[in-house]
Amino acid sequence: MAWIEQALDATGAASIRRRRLPAEQVVWLVIALALYRHQSMPEVLATLDLALPCAAERTVSKSAVTQARQRLGVAPLEQLFGQTARAWCRQDAERHTWQGLSLWAMDGTTFRTPDSAGNRAHFGAQAYASGKIASYPQVRAVSVTAIPTHLVSDIAFGEYGQNEMLYAKTLVEGIADHSLTVFDRGFLCAEILLGLTLAGHERHYLIPAKSNTKWEVLSGTADDCLVRMRVSPQARAKAPELPEHWIARAVRMLSANGKQRILLTSLLDRQRFKADALAACYRRRWEIETSYRELKQS
Repeated sequence: MAWIEQALDATGAASIRRRRLPAEQVVWLVIALALYRHQSMPEVLATLDLALPCAAERTVSKSAVTQARQRLGVAPLEQLFGQTARAWCRQDAERHTWQGLSLWAMDGTTFRTPDSAGNRAHFGAQAYASGKIASYPQVRAVSVTAIPTHLVSDIAFGEYGQNEMLYAKTLVEGIADHSLTVFDRGFLCAEILLGLTLAGHERHYLIPAKSNTKWEVLSGTADDCLVRMRVSPQARAKAPELPEHWIARAVRMLSANGKQRILLTSLLDRQRFKADALAACYRRRWEIETSYRELKQS
């Protein structure tokens, strides 16, 4: 209740509490509609047994609920998500550290939305080579998820046609200190990775190199070496604060299908962070896919 009160106060929604369906009860209703999404709205209302300010008014119509949700708006739920995510992730991060670092994964996915003209105009949908358009509008999402617990720490939503990199840039600054974030290779970008390591304290990355990634070997062996990569002029034009070059550690690993893969990481200490341990850590990145399955299906 304290979190809900804080979310309503912080967003100014507390002023609508004295209506037939007070704001704090509408927050509980929105959460319940997500948890019991296979039940109708009257069934969820009956399950919650919401206590109304006036005992004589024992029923709440669906139209009243719809109006109450519109009055509540997005802001209190977004505020509440931030509060719960910070509290629960901080609570669990200390119990599941890896070499003294909390473990995170960043990746993107899509969610289907109700098929309406407004959603199609705002979010768009996948277009196929045949010229057909997907049956439902789709939301593009990029999330930061705790690998050990599958808790979503932060998430950005937007248009389906927007590049995931743009959403990732908005999330990097919120990643915790003393952490290791595992990325998919699609996020191999100096602006994102250097934005992570140069801000905050002990914020590290682990990401597979692309087949066309170029670097200069500074020291080490073919299986574990320090490399220097050039920051492209295009990236420096967008972010002038970036250096001309950046240094990373390149570790060779064998993937589950038997193919060799090179991982790039900002964890340069070979004694503390063994190559085999880094490879095992990267294999856990797929747990974010389990997290997406939980969000979408169960």
